[in-house]
Amino acid sequence: MRACVKPANGKVEIVDIPTPEPGPGEMIVKTSMATVCGSDMHFLDEFPNEMLGALFVGSVLPEGLLMGHEGVGTVHAVGDGVSRFREGDRVMASCLVGCGKCRECMTVDHSVCTGGGRVLFGCQAEYYKVPFADVNAAIVPDGVSDEMAILATDILSTGFGAIERGDAGFGASVAMFAQGPVGLCATAGARARGCGLIIAVDALPERLEMSKRFGANVVINPKEEDPVAKIMSLTGGSGVDVAVEAVGTQATFESCTKAIRRGGVVSSVGVYGLVPQLTMPTFTAPSFLHRKVVTTLCPSGSARMESLLALIENAGVDLHPLFTHRMTLDETPKAYDLFRSKAEGVLKIAITP
Repeated sequence: MRACVKPANGKVEIVDIPTPEPGPGEMIVKTSMATVCGSDMHFLDEFPNEMLGALFVGSVLPEGLLMGHEGVGTVHAVGDGVSRFREGDRVMASCLVGCGKCRECMTVDHSVCTGGGRVLFGCQAEYYKVPFADVNAAIVPDGVSDEMAILATDILSTGFGAIERGDAGFGASVAMFAQGPVGLCATAGARARGCGLIIAVDALPERLEMSKRFGANVVINPKEEDPVAKIMSLTGGSGVDVAVEAVGTQATFESCTKAIRRGGVVSSVGVYGLVPQLTMPTFTAPSFLHRKVVTTLCPSGSARMESLLALIENAGVDLHPLFTHRMTLDETPKAYDLFRSKAEGVLKIAITP
């Protein structure tokens, strides 16, 4: 099969490798759509394959790291012990897979599994393997498009998770720092959850326009005005109830800590990558006292995905505008270049075989 791999930092290429075979509890999915995620860029540019191979066993082949953790397709083959799926089912799988049996899977979330879970590498290929299939995959209803299903494998769950973990409920004021794909999903999640004042911050005008479509009441371009000062002005000097950090930089994290009210929440879903240590102002701004900081990996597992599919199918959640470009699997290296550049208004790229 053809697959996208990373042979070295900063480089991806399409290679021919054997089609995977399912082991016990695993299934093989024939890909109908994949995409590029911001996390893919961290894996590509910042972490050597040797480290990723040690952390995520089976993700690195002699040809390189198998790329892509967002995919949707049809079941090609199932291994022994898989009971919920059969050949031909249209399915999606969590970008983070858990064993379903460890304490963390049972009490917290599959995304923090300690029983063998990992990132679902390999979706940017003609076929990909899903470990622990019964607890990490879901059947996609006929009324849900590939585009919406693939968003629910990662960024929709992450963005909505930022709002849930921040406990932003009816009427809450929320500020989203960064309106890339995850931040835009957080904006949509805030609107879907009934939040009141929703503020979006980003330096790219086209992303701010998209945030308005997804539910933002006010947009702020930090190149034009100080977002913290503007947020304070909009909230009578108190700050917002929840500030979402959706990109992973010291500057945006610090802005979040300054923009929330006393007793408010910083909900961080950004991947900080090469940031060695986050710091929080204390005496220079009242951002340390009586604030809460929560962090969230993508909430995962079959039950989580089924709940998101129900929202998509029945509650009118529509994020199709996120897909700004379409390419073939063979063009995946170009997709990475485009995504890194943030040119042409790119948000999500639908990659099909």
